[in-house]
Parts: sequence; structure tokens; C-alpha cells
Amino acid sequence: MPAFHSLSNAQVQFLVSYIRALQGNTDSRVVPGDAARGREIFFGKGECSSCHAVAGQGGFLGPDLTSYGAASSSKQILDAILSANRIVPSGYKSAAVTTRDGRTVEGVVRNEDNFSVQLQTQDGAFHFFQKSDLQKFEYSKQSLMPANYSQRLNPDELNDVVSFLMDTTPSHDKATSKKAPTEDDAE
Repeated sequence: MPAFHSLSNAQVQFLVSYIRALQGNTDSRVVPGDAARGREIFFGKGECSSCHAVAGQGGFLGPDLTSYGAASSSKQILDAILSANRIVPSGYKSAAVTTRDGRTVEGVVRNEDNFSVQLQTQDGAFHFFQKSDLQKFEYSKQSLMPANYSQRLNPDELNDVVSFLMDTTPSHDKATSKKAPTEDDAE
């Protein structure tokens, strides 16, 4: 697709909104809360950043969420936060191993083959184990992400976090998430 150098930013925004409307995504970019407060919650009370990173800040055990909100509606993001039955993305499965001497290590499986497994623990350390040296090796049945966000955060705080995640998209998309352009903007 060719670049639209002859169009102004407002005209590009109008065109993007029009295409989204044709796709049936008219309200997919409605921002439900305050992104600045959502950032504070993400890096503070919500403890999201203990596992997730946004724009290079935060943890490493969970997926990077920098562009997560770019293709998701506010409802999809909220559902993902509140869902108790999450599908853990490839590369983020957690497991616990027990060595023959009884030591237990829990972490995210970063590498595994038929003979060995490498776990990364919450402190960032990597632990390499030969499977033949293990007493027990079990994948966790649940995601590491807490399933109690509906109790930890009130509805306004959840909406603020959703808004923050929607606002972390690249700058050319931010304008479409702030305000839907009007036909007058296209002129």
C-alpha cells in the first residue's frame, strides 16, 4: 500500500476511522478511563510491571505489552485482565522442578528439550537442569497472572489500566484512540 504523504494527519485519522467502521470496529478504540492513572496502577498497586514490560520498563516473566492494545478493543483487554482461564502464550509457561536433594525451583520455562530444562525465576536468574537429575518436573496448570484483579482493583482502576494499555500504541495510532475524527477534520 502506498504512503499517503499528500494527506494531513486529520485526513489519515478520518480514513482509518472509516476503514474501521467498514470492518465493524467503530467503538473498538473507545478509551474507558484515564491512561495516566492507569500507568500509575500498572507500575504500582496493580503490580502488573512485576511481570510485564511496557516501552522497556517493567518485568520480563510475562509478555511485553507495549503494543498489546494496538489491535484490541477495551472489552478484549479488560476480559484478558479478568479472565481466570487464560491461555498462556508460548514461551511463558511456568513449571516447578524438584531436584533429587529436595530443592524446589519455580519459574518460566525458557528452554526445554528431551534431556534438559531451563527455568527463569522471578528474580531473573536462569536455572539449568538435566531432567535425569530431577525427582519431579511439573508444568503449572494456571497462568502466573493473578486471577483476582476484580477484587484487587475497582472498576474505575481497571478501566484506567485498560486505557493505559490502549495508549501505549505507537504515536501514529494514539491520535485515533484519543478522539474520533469528524468529517470536518478531513477537509
